[in-house]
Amino acid sequence: MVTAELMTIAPFGVALAFLLLWIVSLGLTQVRLADASRESARMIARGESTAAATAMARHHAPGRATVEVTTADGTVSVTVGTRSRMPIPFFSGIGSRSLESTSVAAQEDP
Repeated sequence: MVTAELMTIAPFGVALAFLLLWIVSLGLTQVRLADASRESARMIARGESTAAATAMARHHAPGRATVEVTTADGTVSVTVGTRSRMPIPFFSGIGSRSLESTSVAAQEDP
């Protein structure tokens, strides 16, 4: 009897494990995007080149990330975005979400 009950509940346990894995994956991707956009905005605000900051953001962000840099009125705005995926190859298309992070920094005087 216990075996039958376990076999009934097991698929729900597996589904819950995948759901938790997906949520953690989304969180880690968002943190990586926030770090990349923040560091890139700081680099440009300190006077480093936009190309170097963009390369650094792409290096720290997950694969296929897009980087958009805007400067106006003494501020630098960097938006880094990507499409999130499950870390399991078979389920990589399931639960895919667009995530992005924007950071703003005031340009410093040299």
